[in-house]
Amino acid sequence: MGVPVRIILYTESVETAQEATKDAFECFRVLNKIMSDYDSESELSEFCAQFDSSVPNPPEAVTVSEDLFAVLKSAKHFSNISDGAFDITVSPFVRLWRRSRRQKELPKQYYIDQARKLVGNHLWTLDEPTRRIQVLKSGVKFDLGGIAKGYAIDRAFETIQKYGIDTVLIDAGGDIRVGKAPQDGWKVNLNGKETIPMENIAIATSGDRFQFVEINGVKYSHIIDPKTGLGLTTPCTVHVAAPTATEADALASAATVLKPEQAIALIETLKNVSVKIVLHQNNRIFQSQNWQFDNDSPD
Repeated sequence: MGVPVRIILYTESVETAQEATKDAFECFRVLNKIMSDYDSESELSEFCAQFDSSVPNPPEAVTVSEDLFAVLKSAKHFSNISDGAFDITVSPFVRLWRRSRRQKELPKQYYIDQARKLVGNHLWTLDEPTRRIQVLKSGVKFDLGGIAKGYAIDRAFETIQKYGIDTVLIDAGGDIRVGKAPQDGWKVNLNGKETIPMENIAIATSGDRFQFVEINGVKYSHIIDPKTGLGLTTPCTVHVAAPTATEADALASAATVLKPEQAIALIETLKNVSVKIVLHQNNRIFQSQNWQFDNDSPD
């Protein structure tokens, strides 16, 4: 998934620890093979290829694996509640901006307008009893970059718990889920300055401080607004805490796209979810009322 993965756990048996972590890392490998859009042989890529605009007779619907269906079902939910700020059909825009980062030039408006026709949560449906996914417009493609990592963390976490191990931390590129705290506690660094105590929670971080392209003096984030097709231009860091890494990952992506006030309004409708947003241009801080991990003063 393009990030380092670290697992820390506490158990009395070295053999059990080794077996549990081996299975957890295998979980990441298998899910990457299912959900990567860089791998042309992944299940996701092969699924999208069936609905490519070059295919003369695409299928009406396709049955997918349990894991891919679970991620797509979650993605549909988070797109619905965020009014499209989180949207896995953003793939056509993402591909345009990957080229822009390489070429150091903005996508031409014509190509953005063409890609926009293929972006929208309304362009695909799912049927839970049959695990069938229907794509309603030829050329629609999925990008799971904002949710697959969180899902993989959760599946690996569950895998370790099956060994009877509850004191575990999984860190995948800065997105973290922890279980029961060890005697000296889990202490996680969010802002590079101080550590925070965590237990039985997940935290995902989204932002554009380090991944952006500068074109004509403007810094464009690698994070794309699904409604405009443009990289974000307001440098920010967003932390979302939630019961699962899937929730935290998707909601952090959505909150980065939304205006801070909109993001907080969304998060505060959700149970046991909180958010902190830092706008780096003026160092303004926004956070939900139930954010409890530091003492910064919010706006």
